[in-house]
Amino acid sequence: MKKINRNPFNEKLIHRYLFDRLYFGEKKIKTSLLPKRYQSRTINLIVPEKKQKNYRADLTIFFKDLDEGVPVEVKWNSKSSFGDNQFDYLKENNGFIISFDDTSYLGIDNIKINASDFSKWIGYNISRLTRESLIYQAKTSEIPLGTQHWLVFLRGGAHQNWKKMLNSKSKKSFWAFRQNRKALKHIFDIQKGDKMIFIIGYAKGENQGIKNNPKLEFQYSGWYETIITEPYYMNLENESGNFFESNISLSPGQRKWPHFIDFEIEDSFEGSKINYGKRGELSKAIADSNNNGFGTPAPISTREYLNLLDVLRFQKS
Repeated sequence: MKKINRNPFNEKLIHRYLFDRLYFGEKKIKTSLLPKRYQSRTINLIVPEKKQKNYRADLTIFFKDLDEGVPVEVKWNSKSSFGDNQFDYLKENNGFIISFDDTSYLGIDNIKINASDFSKWIGYNISRLTRESLIYQAKTSEIPLGTQHWLVFLRGGAHQNWKKMLNSKSKKSFWAFRQNRKALKHIFDIQKGDKMIFIIGYAKGENQGIKNNPKLEFQYSGWYETIITEPYYMNLENESGNFFESNISLSPGQRKWPHFIDFEIEDSFEGSKINYGKRGELSKAIADSNNNGFGTPAPISTREYLNLLDVLRFQKS
């Protein structure tokens, strides 16, 4: 007898669900996914498959005011295989298990996922998950729902970081986004093949924050049209992972620039400062990009993206 596969989802899909719910879920959902001793704490960073000595936890959660990360094992159910080293490590480091059923492992908390909420999350995200599978697994070039477009407005110290990246010996172009809760959702939503334009920008008369005012103007001394070759990944350990950090001795939970993407530059301009003119319909995207982490991706429509490029290319000439 040949049966069809009734297990279409990889276990790492649960990791994706936990990322989304622990970072962006309603308070009731977030607390239901944590043991009581962690429910009142603030999550700084969630790191997938971080290696510690001879052990690699599925997830490591770094909470504010805790020096060490908390290891988490993620399973479909309690019948999944566990090694003695996993149990020992969880006990020694106050870790816990997350699964869809109850477990009774002595000395280890088990969190039970609400299957209805997981199913609802799948329903809300099925188009995005399908698109990612087609891109990475089927290598499909004609992607449903089309290409997403992003604007990144860089100011101040980000200008020097951008030059540092361009002048690096790396064979690929990359960028790191600052840890910022409001920006994280957009960073996670970036997909391979998306278009992103980086503006080396200025906002005359405004300090760190930028106003969402369409009548105000902005200036720039460069722009870079890019296509995403590797969407979100976390880099904490090698030279690239420390590329923008001023203090490389920080623990993962204290890192300021842990969220990375790779891209190819398709068109660009660099020169004297140019006045773009009024911000117009780009005003909200510029403000969001600047105000949430000082240069994070803000979504814009295809029309807005193409209109922006038309103006920039005209001014370039």
